[in-house]
Amino acid sequence: MRTATFFNNKGGVGKTTLAVHLALRAATHHRLRTIAQGLDRQGDLLRWLSGGDLALGDGSIFPHSSNLTAIYSPTEPTSARLTADLVVNDAPPSLALAARIQTNLWCVPVDGRLALDDLHNALPDLHASKADILVILNRADAGGTRTMASLKKACTQTPRIKVWPKAVPDSAAIKRAAEYYRAVWDVPYGETSQGSKVIQELCD
Repeated sequence: MRTATFFNNKGGVGKTTLAVHLALRAATHHRLRTIAQGLDRQGDLLRWLSGGDLALGDGSIFPHSSNLTAIYSPTEPTSARLTADLVVNDAPPSLALAARIQTNLWCVPVDGRLALDDLHNALPDLHASKADILVILNRADAGGTRTMASLKKACTQTPRIKVWPKAVPDSAAIKRAAEYYRAVWDVPYGETSQGSKVIQELCD
């Protein structure tokens, strides 16, 4: 079993959006037995995968499909024994929680310099886990080409991280995905969008 955890010490950078898409892509396209764990008290991952069901409480389990199960376990990874090919964690911006998560890969979305600077505060804890750290530039193009170039340069100066080479664009199709509680490739005009293409490549 492999585990990928979406985390940043800053909120609002796209952790849930990317975590949901990885879980859906792994389960539906690659036929991997996948568990998506919502560790954030907001419950957005479970809300998204359950199609907007707000009645689910702590410890809720939602069988999305034969290959995908969503678990709402806020602030603490579930103690249940998980049997899956892949576990995708959507973590809140909590260093205390990050230190307790066992993962193979930290997926760290950053949408600007502030998010990258907040990552620096968490790097000692992430490095201590001995898991790989993958930084994903998400919606960073909204600030223009110079802002993006500055962010990429700052990433290259950050030690012991990898940066995904293609930035996830600030995409209207991805925004619709959140409104529809579906994957970007399943919303109107989403499948052929640049946002969909980049997210699919990232997940694959």
